[in-house]
Amino acid sequence: MQLKKIVLVLLQLGLVSAIGVAIAKQNEEPIRKINQNQNISDQNCLKETFWTTWFDNSNQFKGFGVPPSQKEISKAQYRFAENYHTGKVLTKDYQRALDLFTRAANSGLTHANFKLGLINHYGQGKAKNLSEAYTYYEKAALHNSPEAQFNLGLMNRYGLGRNKDQYKAYEWFSKSAKDQTSVDINQCKIKTVGVTEAQFNLAQMHHYGIGTIKDMTLAAKWYEKSAENNMKEAQFNLAKLLLSGEGINYDFDRAMENYKLAAEQGLAEAQLNLAQMYHYGPSYIQDHLKAYAWYKKSAKQGMYEAEFNLGLMAHYGRGTNQDYVQAMNHYIKASAKSIPEADLNIAFLHHYGLGTAVNLDKSFEYFTKAAKHNFPQAQYHLGLIYQNGQSVKKDLNQANYWFEKAAEQNLDEAKLMTAALALREPNDVDFYKVN
Repeated sequence: MQLKKIVLVLLQLGLVSAIGVAIAKQNEEPIRKINQNQNISDQNCLKETFWTTWFDNSNQFKGFGVPPSQKEISKAQYRFAENYHTGKVLTKDYQRALDLFTRAANSGLTHANFKLGLINHYGQGKAKNLSEAYTYYEKAALHNSPEAQFNLGLMNRYGLGRNKDQYKAYEWFSKSAKDQTSVDINQCKIKTVGVTEAQFNLAQMHHYGIGTIKDMTLAAKWYEKSAENNMKEAQFNLAKLLLSGEGINYDFDRAMENYKLAAEQGLAEAQLNLAQMYHYGPSYIQDHLKAYAWYKKSAKQGMYEAEFNLGLMAHYGRGTNQDYVQAMNHYIKASAKSIPEADLNIAFLHHYGLGTAVNLDKSFEYFTKAAKHNFPQAQYHLGLIYQNGQSVKKDLNQANYWFEKAAEQNLDEAKLMTAALALREPNDVDFYKVN
């Protein structure tokens, strides 16, 4: 039986505000200046502590009358704004968050620009304004905010708030995907790691030549980096490349490993492909019980190719008990989503009365649907139905037509039937005798 060829698709990411990336732990110690452009010394950041802030050289308390610096005010504004924005400590209040983030940004705290970008992007406490969101993201991105760089990449890639520009998208994703030096809220230098989703987008762009040259080696490299950060879509696509050998050495075992990692995170396409590996893979990996279990998980998420394969397993008793009724139920679900292999098998069940009464009208209906998709088995059975006049008027010309169609695809039974029909006398043989 011809099996369903599964078309695997790449998954697209939507714009996100919470980036799944591990940011290096921020040093919470203050420094003396808030000037973003100054050359900040790690040593100076580490030197100034609570004690140096509030006690003089003689260890005397400076007193509560010492006014806070602008830097301390900005940090306080930012922290209060975050609490209003998230609603974790204070009651959620986007208006107050907007006001305080704006004050902090105007004082030179660039972290606030990213937050203002999110507020404008999603219309929190004000009207949604993608153009302003882009401007704020850009201010933060210029000071090495990887999350802002990533969002700029997405806005350029998908034309959010501006025209699509794949080259700019690639440029911003490239910045966001790599480790870089940034500053924390205290303006102390920190190391930030590349954003996982930016790495995935770079991989896609190299995979399909979007905004840059098509380069499968670079695509595999960035899929691999993103997969290492446990991104299921990257694990899925890396597995595909490992099986095809495009841009990376063929490695069946690593492909299985990555499909499994993505499947365990709930990616339906990975669950389907992992099931197929257990179902049809090399003998040392085949495990029909595992295949059946993964097909069930994938089918629950709407993968109708998985429904078809569950039908096959119930049909032939692989990974589960043989059950023609269950097979029919799975095939019907797959047929409803235009999977023609399911039509072929439904026709067989009706034609031979497996799990149901023989129903030649139904078998003719489903064999006809499957034959239109060029399945030789369906074409051959249509030939038999027309030859024997089952459910339709006997028609040897139609029978021969379908036998020939099947024979063209090297179905031996159809070749024999075509040969047999070719020896028959013509319908108008009596006409020739008379004359």
